[in-house]
Amino acid sequence: MESEHHPDKPYVLATGEKAVSRLDLLEQIFGPATRQLLSAAGLCSGMRVAEIGCGIGLTARWVSTQVGAGGSVTGVDSSPGQLRVAAEGAAETGATNLSFHEGNAYETGLPRDSFDLVYARFLLCHLADPVKALAEMSSLLKRGGILVCEDHDDGGIFTEPATHAYKRLVEISDAVNRSHGLDSSIGLKLPRLFREVGFRQPQVNVNQITVLRGEEKRFWELTLREAESAILAAHASTSAELDAICEEMRKIAQDESILLMLARVTQVWARKPGSPGDRGL
Repeated sequence: MESEHHPDKPYVLATGEKAVSRLDLLEQIFGPATRQLLSAAGLCSGMRVAEIGCGIGLTARWVSTQVGAGGSVTGVDSSPGQLRVAAEGAAETGATNLSFHEGNAYETGLPRDSFDLVYARFLLCHLADPVKALAEMSSLLKRGGILVCEDHDDGGIFTEPATHAYKRLVEISDAVNRSHGLDSSIGLKLPRLFREVGFRQPQVNVNQITVLRGEEKRFWELTLREAESAILAAHASTSAELDAICEEMRKIAQDESILLMLARVTQVWARKPGSPGDRGL
């Protein structure tokens, strides 16, 4: 992909306590596939793990149960509000192998060559320079350590039958992304980006998340509301149109004759070259 020549603009969604409901729903939707991915990639007891862009720490808390007392998990996020919620949640569970650290994806502040596994979900879609972030994550890994990322692309969001609301959602999302220097197709590009930073044989899986009923069907309605200020600032829509789209989405969520393709998620993992007998898997 083309390199970006401008710094990242502010994150377009809510953070901290204001984001808890949406992020809880996100984990409910995407968490099961994430847990399967991390297990398939090689997550196991005793590992030292870093999650970059950890949000409110829901995935990090689960990972901490998998690495056990002999392992550790460090969550990194640039939002103090997210980290405050994450730390409170960790304290409630009594986890002693889990810590959180303020930093950004380009300069995490974590020690080089120190982690067995580094993970990020839905992070690169918010970054103007995803290659730089992947290089930073790679630098944190020991030789033979595992890099695991998953991200979506806007082309995987639609309904059957087609609806105006979800057609406009994709158009609006792409307009906001372009105004922020972001890539709406980043998920599909992950395998190539992994190779660009030195992982020669990345493993790939693609999940199309679909919902017909339930609270999960309101995920994009809630996300659209959180992003309203950024959408208006990018002149990608108007308040009146957003109200109409959200109302249509609410009705779609109640209509079990409409199938929502919630997201297409590309999952990629690979070992950092350098372990004995390693072939760059």
